[in-house]
Amino acid sequence: MRLDPDTVFTGDDDNVGSRVNDDAPAERFYGDTSELPPELCWTLQELVTAPHITEKSRSWPVVLQYEQPLRSRLSELGLILEINREFRYAFTRQAEDPSPRSRTLLRAKTLSLAASALALYLYRLYVVSPDDPIVDRADMVEHLLAYRPSDDTDEVRFRDKITAAIRSLDEASIIKPIKGNNDRFTIYGVITAILTADQVAALEARYRAIATGESAPSAGGASAQEERSE
Repeated sequence: MRLDPDTVFTGDDDNVGSRVNDDAPAERFYGDTSELPPELCWTLQELVTAPHITEKSRSWPVVLQYEQPLRSRLSELGLILEINREFRYAFTRQAEDPSPRSRTLLRAKTLSLAASALALYLYRLYVVSPDDPIVDRADMVEHLLAYRPSDDTDEVRFRDKITAAIRSLDEASIIKPIKGNNDRFTIYGVITAILTADQVAALEARYRAIATGESAPSAGGASAQEERSE
């Protein structure tokens, strides 16, 4: 799935959790021949199927303890393990294997210009306050309304674009509603992997130009984490 930008507006590792027992692995199911501990198998599955693993996941301490075996197993699938210890998250990305026999397991999802603008806003919030990464829906809406062209009289349609931008970041697991409150969201640390320093600078220049009505320099939408293959 790709969103068309043209349709949008002009810690200490020893304290992260219990460690895995290195005894002989227990059989998880009939016919299980794995030589890895069950926790490592489940973490490997999560790395392949989930957008990312955060420090709140039971798999996070397993990632830290078994980083090298995980890298090796993922590499066999043509995947690369990325770990950010500062903001405590991990995810996999597709390796660039030139062989015609290689297979793509993960496919990139490009965020729209609207969602990229929102991602940039969330990036700033997270970097300033990584220990309290909460954002209100109203604040996201207010921020994006600043990019509404002065000659745009269809506010309902514009707000629909904002809603779509919020939904796309939710679907990419960059933000998630707080349980019991769909108007407040947790910002995940993986937001720091979505935007590179060059992208931040380019997007900031473009959005400043849009806000002042100037001709905006070209800047592509940010890329979210790869979608997991079905």
